[in-house]
Amino acid sequence: MEDPATIQIEKETRKKLKELRITRRETYDEILNRLMKNATNSKNKD
Repeated sequence: MEDPATIQIEKETRKKLKELRITRRETYDEILNRLMKNATNSKNKD
């Protein structure tokens, strides 16, 4: 695992990320990677 980076997000964005969790232990990194994968897959279908 690479060294983690610190990013700034709004409190509302953090709240939305929490709501997108599949499991309670899913990390923000896992959520963001899943979202990016889904976005890429959707883009490739077009």
